Amino acid sequence: MKHLGTCIIPSAPRNVVNGRRWLLGRLTPLLGAEHSACEDSVLLLSETLTNSIVHGNGHLVEVDAYVDTANIRIEVTDEGGGTVPHHVDDPHGEHGRGLPILSMLAKSWGFEQLDDGRLRVWFEVPHTAPPDTRATVPEDAPTPPRPCDGTHEASAFAANTSAHSDDR
Repeated sequence: MKHLGTCIIPSAPRNVVNGRRWLLGRLTPLLGAEHSACEDSVLLLSETLTNSIVHGNGHLVEVDAYVDTANIRIEVTDEGGGTVPHHVDDPHGEHGRGLPILSMLAKSWGFEQLDDGRLRVWFEVPHTAPPDTRATVPEDAPTPPRPCDGTHEASAFAANTSAHSDDR
């Protein structure tokens, strides 16, 4: 799989939009903004990123995007928390719809607790357009948001002392 990049997003609900923009900027040159796999990937990132921000510990969430000739793979890694992703069976509740949406739209998905305590949730969405493997980021791709917009590209996490114990 070709790595399309890593985006580090400060852990605040208002920053989910920046993760969506970043992913859209990576996938649009390859698939087109109207491609269903692009739309599904951005929606599922929104769900998994929101869960990481709301339920994970830490000040930052890391998003990695990959593509090959048949699939898009997105990985969302947070500092871990008190719970792991699980289905909340409350059809009339205001929350708990993210995992059913993930199950419906993703070809496959899962999670893993890393040795350092972090939690990685991943999903794969099939696509029909072959990726352009010539460049890591196409020249006409939009510039990713700058740190002042709430995101930046990097590979390090910051420590955090806050904890969330709500359902994932």
